[in-house]
Amino acid sequence: MPDKILISLEVLPNRRKYPLRIDANDEELIRKAAMQLRQKYVQYQQTFPDAGLEEVDMMAMVAIDIATSHLQLENKNNTVSITTKIQQLDSEIKSYLKEQ
Repeated sequence: MPDKILISLEVLPNRRKYPLRIDANDEELIRKAAMQLRQKYVQYQQTFPDAGLEEVDMMAMVAIDIATSHLQLENKNNTVSITTKIQQLDSEIKSYLKEQ
């Protein structure tokens, strides 16, 4: 079982830190995720400087952006439909060869 460690992440620029107890093996991944959140947040701040959006609204936009990217990758990597199609083709080939 991986060791648990306590880290403190600052998600928003110049804001409070969030303490997390995580598996030591996940530290780099979680720090990269926090960095991605910060970068997207700053990107949205720069894109919509006069929108009057509150911090929570901006973070909601960031969450939607990242979740959408995640779902697109999931769909791209979905091999279930490919596996099903291969099985169907395999069955058709076997059936064809038996007829010959």
